[in-house]
Amino acid sequence: MKLIKILPNLLTILNGLCGCLAIIFIFMDVDFLNLSGYKLALILVLLGSLFDFFDGYLAKILDAKTKIGVQLDSFSDLITFSVTPSLLLFHFFQSKSEEIEFFALISFLIVPFSMIRLARFNTLPSKTYFLGLPSPANGIFFMGIPFLTFEVPIYLFSIIIFLSCILLISNIKFESFKSIETNIKKVFFLFFVLIMVGVITFIYVNNYSYLNLVSISVVVYVISSLAFNLYKAF
Repeated sequence: MKLIKILPNLLTILNGLCGCLAIIFIFMDVDFLNLSGYKLALILVLLGSLFDFFDGYLAKILDAKTKIGVQLDSFSDLITFSVTPSLLLFHFFQSKSEEIEFFALISFLIVPFSMIRLARFNTLPSKTYFLGLPSPANGIFFMGIPFLTFEVPIYLFSIIIFLSCILLISNIKFESFKSIETNIKKVFFLFFVLIMVGVITFIYVNNYSYLNLVSISVVVYVISSLAFNLYKAF
């Protein structure tokens, strides 16, 4: 029984390892099963997000929540959803803005703000929502940037990074998908799903790459949470 209770921590560690491997692939010119280094890194981060989701879920149902597990979770999240996307953006921006080499350094703003976000998360009591943008959502958003079909002006990326950093440490409530038991949570989930169905339909009709969904799904999540906050306020 005790061995089963270490399973959540094992999943947490696997999350961190996924981030470490993703960093390696970012800087490797590989073509494994027709997958580039960027795509392999993205797959590993998404796999890490699954481990991150289920470690907390298992800890709850197994009654195996520990102080060590909380710290491990933050360390793993910092690697997979902060350091990894920062390095990917740094590498990506270097190829896009050769004439402004220092611009790529802006990507590392994600790291200190994620550190603050995760440290604050560890000190706050457990809630049914996230206070500030969750670092996994932020990290997944930036991991999807290189796969966007449409061109985004390079200067706009700096604004997006600044906004994301503000959202990370903000007091805005972002809904959690780990618990949708209440009616109001179900309304949010339905609202989110309906928008995503519309986005998927748009991508299918216009024959865009489905990799666009990586970043766009996070944008939909952020907009849905902001809209839902207004809905609950009135």
